[in-house]
Amino acid sequence: MTGPAIGEPDSGRAAPSRTGPGDTGGILVLLALGLALRLIIAYLLPGSGFKNDISAFQFWANELADHGLYGFYGRGFFIDYSPGYLYVLWLVGMVGNIAGGVGDLIKIPPILGDLALGYLVWSMTKELGASERTARIGAAIVVFNPITWFDSVVWGQVDSVGVVVLLLALRELWRDRPERAAFLAALAAIIKPQLGILIPIVAVVVIRRAFWPRGGYGIDAEPDQPSSTTSWERRARGPLRVATTAAVGLLTLVALSLPFGLSLPGLAAQVIRRSWRRAPRSSGSARSSSPSGPRPRRPRTNAPMGCSWGRSRPASSARACSCSPRRSRCGSSPGARIA
Repeated sequence: MTGPAIGEPDSGRAAPSRTGPGDTGGILVLLALGLALRLIIAYLLPGSGFKNDISAFQFWANELADHGLYGFYGRGFFIDYSPGYLYVLWLVGMVGNIAGGVGDLIKIPPILGDLALGYLVWSMTKELGASERTARIGAAIVVFNPITWFDSVVWGQVDSVGVVVLLLALRELWRDRPERAAFLAALAAIIKPQLGILIPIVAVVVIRRAFWPRGGYGIDAEPDQPSSTTSWERRARGPLRVATTAAVGLLTLVALSLPFGLSLPGLAAQVIRRSWRRAPRSSGSARSSSPSGPRPRRPRTNAPMGCSWGRSRPASSARACSCSPRRSRCGSSPGARIA
């Protein structure tokens, strides 16, 4: 038996391919089934989720929709998220104002994130040369794995949104489009700082390819770039790519922070505060063990009695009550705790 010589294509392995319009029928059916599963779970378990996070997301969404982005971090309530995901909450709050309340709309972004992850796994697997069957199996593992739908639909967490951006950044890196990879890596990091793990990887790969291009793609040749690659991206090489990639990443962080009134030092301080407050989270009992322990992640606001963070409008019995973090019109004391 003989195999292909080194450097020759392996006839038993599919060649890397881009996704065409005729390939999407099967994956769309799979994603539709994944969406139906999540909607059924959401219908059967209304209001489920980690209450502190869900109530905080709902309150932030309403606050952003009602009062805008600028100055959000200076309004005197608890906020431990960096600006990236707050743009999503802003949109959810705007929709909630039209729909009559945020409620479980807060779970729509992570549900869509799950489906986007499934699609990305399918398309990226095919681009790496796998068969259609293998790509669909990979997507099905993501879409129907209980870890994903429990995290998004039942628990109400938003990890899938940031991971989608992280995978897009990784794909741009292997396509040798480092500026796009830097933009997406910075966006992932500002959604969830933990996802900033890709930033040093992008830096190392770009520097390696710029200064030592021989072997910069491993044992493979330089990849074929998709048609959406610009002529400048095809031509530019060397140290220039290091400078442009760093500039794009830095400008992305600045551009996403400025609408909130945050400078880069302010963004760094927010990330540090978030990390410090979440450090004990690995211990399930640490959050409620004693008054001197870590504070729960509930907004530090003077919420009036009868108001709920889980609704964009107070209940009918307290409809005249304002849930503003700065004042109460329900007759309760300014220091009243959340009902």
